[in-house]
Amino acid sequence: MNKITPQAGLSDSWIRCSTNYNLDPAARWETRLLSAPELRFVSSRTRLLIQHALPEMERLHSLVMTLGFTVMLADANGIVLSRQTSREDLTGCRRWGFQAGALWDEENAGTNSIGTCLQEKKPVMVLQNQHWRLCFRNLTGIAAPLYNASGKLAGVLNICSFAGNDIMPFSGLLMETMITTARQIEERLFRQFFPNETIITLGLAAESSTPLVALDRDGHVRGATHSSRVRMHWPDGELEHLPALMHFLDSEDELSFRKAEVHVIRSALATTQGNVSAAARTLGISRSTLHRKIKALNLPI
Repeated sequence: MNKITPQAGLSDSWIRCSTNYNLDPAARWETRLLSAPELRFVSSRTRLLIQHALPEMERLHSLVMTLGFTVMLADANGIVLSRQTSREDLTGCRRWGFQAGALWDEENAGTNSIGTCLQEKKPVMVLQNQHWRLCFRNLTGIAAPLYNASGKLAGVLNICSFAGNDIMPFSGLLMETMITTARQIEERLFRQFFPNETIITLGLAAESSTPLVALDRDGHVRGATHSSRVRMHWPDGELEHLPALMHFLDSEDELSFRKAEVHVIRSALATTQGNVSAAARTLGISRSTLHRKIKALNLPI
């Protein structure tokens, strides 16, 4: 087996394990499990996340089960909420703490896919001896962050194996599958939270979040995903103070794409207090391109 060393991002995790948490990599580790009442309380608070994640977890497990992976859903504290696994892996799952109520935060478990994903807030892969604890050196984990309808980190989607298999030939495909599944869970949560609003996308997805925006009839923003907030430089929390992002014609008319472009540019300029350079960055275009569009649309600046 090739020697595996911590990659970018995981090196930071190892530093945290050594200096922040003072974890001895050779120390014996026992899974911390919530009591049944504690798990019921946590599960009740994350009911919607569990509900919308379960169908995607089942689909994901059908894709990765032949490689020996268990699929787990954890909350923003690293507590496992739900699991999809094969019958033949149940004993190993209990031994390694791949079960609901297990705590996989980085501070206690050291470098691991769930806890490190929560710390880094981005998809991570932790292979065998990239784990901080020596006892985890046969484990393989891949995780992607999950965001709720308000754009906040809600938890982690994770696949983990204790079989010690070499997955390097499939690592890129597995990571992309994880990220895609995380986006699908986010979209389920977002559309359920804004059932009566018009949902539009602001462009290509970024990692495990898709830039979706929920608009009311007047084109005002009522909600935005994590990716949309980052892209548009929108704050956490409510977005009611933002100007109208897009206006639609009467229901019998077709959408005027010229009007849509006008209102998108006006919204970006309003958000940046008329700063053309900042508005161009917000829209993902160059300053000269935005100037040409402003001139072509006869927009005052």
